[in-house]
Amino acid sequence: MANGEKLEQLELVEVIIKDGKATLQFVDRERGELREVIFNKNVYDSDNNEFIPDEDKAKKVEEWSQEYFELTFDELPKAVGVMKDVYAYDKFNSLWESEQIAKFDKDMVGQIISSTVKDVTDDGIGVHIKFEYEGELYQSNMTYSDYMETMKKWFTNPQKQRKQYEKFEKKFGISIENKEELIGKDIMIEVKSAFGKFVYPDIKPFAKKK
Repeated sequence: MANGEKLEQLELVEVIIKDGKATLQFVDRERGELREVIFNKNVYDSDNNEFIPDEDKAKKVEEWSQEYFELTFDELPKAVGVMKDVYAYDKFNSLWESEQIAKFDKDMVGQIISSTVKDVTDDGIGVHIKFEYEGELYQSNMTYSDYMETMKKWFTNPQKQRKQYEKFEKKFGISIENKEELIGKDIMIEVKSAFGKFVYPDIKPFAKKK
């Protein structure tokens, strides 16, 4: 579990529901700490700097309520007294293990590092290649979808998708269908910057076979 800690069997002592957001308060009596887990039916609207209701998020939150407490979202206060494992991270707490992807700092731009591919996924938004550096998990993205701010959703761009798949095959000598073959391979990564503010890892192409 990257950058997190599993706190076993904490008691849920209070549930506060307000404006589509449930704050579940778990007490860690051993440490004398309170751990808050948030179930939020809203998503952040960066244009207006506020949280607004979202149908997809609301559906997901209802599923979490059923899965973890066998209750509807509105019935969550009835769960007070139950014991749950809580996963504690630097900036939030969760009822399930969350993968934390680290970001490179600006002072790393221009550095070349070596690592090994830990995982390769294609989630319909892009191809994501995970690797570790100094004990933390990082990810290189080959995105082929566009985010529509007005609809708060990702949409696949078929032309971009084809280009990224071709780039993947050219870079690694493996077709996207065989992407799992990349796991365990040694890679060289250059830390780059885009537009002077976005810092990202760029995996170098494999040497061509003679």
